[in-house]
Amino acid sequence: MRRFIPILILLAACAETPPAPEDARLAPEAAPVDLAFCEGEPFGDSIGQPVSTIQSRLPERARVLGPDDLATQDYRIDRLNVFVNDAGIIQRLTCG
Repeated sequence: MRRFIPILILLAACAETPPAPEDARLAPEAAPVDLAFCEGEPFGDSIGQPVSTIQSRLPERARVLGPDDLATQDYRIDRLNVFVNDAGIIQRLTCG
């Protein structure tokens, strides 16, 4: 009987697990970003627009980051981060 235990363990390891429920696969929605800390409130509606439309009005501490840009990892609550795609379209805004 003891010689069957390793075989049973291998069979149990190969067993299929049931798929996750459909609701579990959905990503939770992100919490709304409070842009008041970094003077980004006027730019909240600019997502989906070219960054050139707001670049001259951005606060002094703002930085525009493309998909391949390097950025420091320091967190500054008073800095506005403007994330753009390759075409220069604003994807998201964050403070930090």
